[in-house]
Amino acid sequence: MFQAPAHLQLPQSLRTARLSVGQNTDLPIAAIDRYPLLAAVLSHWDRARQQTGRLPARLDPLLLPREILPYVMLLDLEMADCRPLLRIRLAGTEVCAKHGREMKGLTTDDFFHDADAAAVVQAAMNVAASGQPSLASRSYVSIDDRMWSYVRLILPLSRNGRDVDSFFKVADPASMRGLTAPTVLPAAG
Repeated sequence: MFQAPAHLQLPQSLRTARLSVGQNTDLPIAAIDRYPLLAAVLSHWDRARQQTGRLPARLDPLLLPREILPYVMLLDLEMADCRPLLRIRLAGTEVCAKHGREMKGLTTDDFFHDADAAAVVQAAMNVAASGQPSLASRSYVSIDDRMWSYVRLILPLSRNGRDVDSFFKVADPASMRGLTAPTVLPAAG
């Protein structure tokens, strides 16, 4: 099992931060069958991993369901001010539309409130530490005060097959919902 190096782990103060604007509820990976498009993506990732016995560096978009592509994000793991940070390498058209702008090059700090950005990074760091996929139900208030809810899948990627350095994140299109009233929910990693 992959263990994130100490310099890539969030400080304890950020690992225990509670969200005031959103929620990330982990779902068992077995629940992926409820989300056929996400299940197809997971299956592709798993086949790539099994073929080499290592974490894949990328997923071939030609082998993914076409309707999922607008909901994909590729996130690179970086360090900034001695803390991990996620930078968007690629964002699908629906992701950009939901946020109202091009997302490429932005970090989670650029479009989430501080506590929510920390929770998103922590969820990715948990994936990096385990080297395993993560399925979660997510709701949040974007930095421009729009409210969203969806189910997402995060898959670890690695250029050297061992050390997680990027993530394939995809939202299930059928679960994407705009919320109408503010909801203050406790955070879950």
